[in-house]
Amino acid sequence: MTGRRPLRASLYVRLSKAADDRNLSKQGMVDDLRRLCTVHGFAEVALHVDDGASGGIRNRPAFKAWLADATEGRADVLVAWHVDRLSREGLNVAAVILDVIEGKDPETGKVVRPPVRLIGFDDRLDSADGEGFRLNFLIKAELARAELSRMKSRAQARVRRMRKEKRSIGGLTPYGYQRAARGPLELEHDPVSALILQDMVRRVIDGASVGSVARDLNARGVLSPRDHAAMRDTGQPRMDKETGEPLPRQAWTDETARRMLTNPVLLGYLTEDRKIIRDSDGTPVLRGEPLITKDDWDALQDAINGAKRPKTRKAPDALLSGEVNCPECGSVLHYHYLVKPERKQEYKYYRCAGRTRKGNGCTAAALRAEELEQAVTDFVLSTFGDLEIMKKAYVPGDDVATRLAEVEERLSELREDRKAGLFRGEQGTAEFREMYASLEQQREELEAMPSRPEGWKYIPTGRTYRQQWDGTDTVGRRKTLNEAGVKVWAGKCKDDDASEILSQLQKLRDPPQGLIGTRNGIAIMITVGDDIESRLSGNPDAYAHWGPDSDWETPSLKLN
Repeated sequence: MTGRRPLRASLYVRLSKAADDRNLSKQGMVDDLRRLCTVHGFAEVALHVDDGASGGIRNRPAFKAWLADATEGRADVLVAWHVDRLSREGLNVAAVILDVIEGKDPETGKVVRPPVRLIGFDDRLDSADGEGFRLNFLIKAELARAELSRMKSRAQARVRRMRKEKRSIGGLTPYGYQRAARGPLELEHDPVSALILQDMVRRVIDGASVGSVARDLNARGVLSPRDHAAMRDTGQPRMDKETGEPLPRQAWTDETARRMLTNPVLLGYLTEDRKIIRDSDGTPVLRGEPLITKDDWDALQDAINGAKRPKTRKAPDALLSGEVNCPECGSVLHYHYLVKPERKQEYKYYRCAGRTRKGNGCTAAALRAEELEQAVTDFVLSTFGDLEIMKKAYVPGDDVATRLAEVEERLSELREDRKAGLFRGEQGTAEFREMYASLEQQREELEAMPSRPEGWKYIPTGRTYRQQWDGTDTVGRRKTLNEAGVKVWAGKCKDDDASEILSQLQKLRDPPQGLIGTRNGIAIMITVGDDIESRLSGNPDAYAHWGPDSDWETPSLKLN
């Protein structure tokens, strides 16, 4: 009619999976709704899109905003593509929508605002059709709910079938791999991420911490697993589903790298919840070509699980930060640095953490850092400075030892599965006994063969501790102390009397080897690791003195 404003229409579209440039469903539905508005002479006032949202969830932002356009008077018509785009909860949500279009209060059921019109494009529903609309709307809502139930059942059946067939049930492609185009295995090496992951493995085996590797990846700008997958699969960075804007890059973390390096998928195995899936005879099911060898896997797990990280705060400019302890209470001595500009003086000292952090009443006095660090330096260079550094290296077992370890692992997993109730009934019991008996026979046969177990050994590096010490900075020297197993206990002599503090040091028995002495009013006990101790044990002059200046105030004492 001339002079009347057109009815205001709010449009709603939902896609179960997020749309991309290759998915035309989203734009197609929007175009359909706009054509419907043109035919009826509606004026579009809003378009709401839930991109990648399940119809089984009612708390969808765009869906709620679409209904609010009606309840808050911004729209006269609600336009949707189909009932199954509104919800797949059946009558539950259908009743909510009916209250909105009929202008009713959801609590009292009374009409409290003007009704609005609901029109569907694909299902041709129109609330202007009266009672026939209500019946059709409720039937279609229930059909949408039933279809969701069938989809869930089909998905669950697919998962059960794929598990039975020992196939992957989907999920993210593991880092280092990409989907294979053909062949019996579903994964193949990713030419970019496989090399990065293999380098991570090598560095951790060589002694780097997982955290330091993660930090280095961030410093070099290496894409995180999710960012790399997005660029590989779409050629674009990850996008925000709501705004379509690029998301900030994810950072590598210690936890991300650690989970990746401890996942058996590195060996190409099919896993579920990080547990290896095996066939009927206990052999791991392969999903792709291994990224690393079994020997490297064993060395990697040993390096990660056996690594001991300092628990105290590190001061990168102090030689003994986190490496020296208080003989009175056992707490670590923290490095402190103080500058007094008015005096143009610097103060560097070590102070017992037990006095401040633990409040244990320790009375140990602070120690001058220069004096304590020089004493330790003299000890290192004079006692084992000319010894060759021996690097701890992993030696894999031979094929027999490796196979035997795998059989033991399979037997352990079978016992766990039986305990968890995975072999129930007569058939399950028979399957368990058959598999267990087969593995026990393999174990007996392997145990009868000569084998070399895996382990670690020390190999020469061609470089002495003195050369290492002179060629590095403070942080490198602290690392050298840590790798040599050097431990230090130090306390200040009270009233120039060393007897009390020396008595406390002699009572320490962990570890039992070491040296005790005093210098410049500081009583010190220093111990070394087993490798150095064993090599010094055959040299009676090794502990004869500490430092070339021979200024120790009491004779060195070799602990028993």
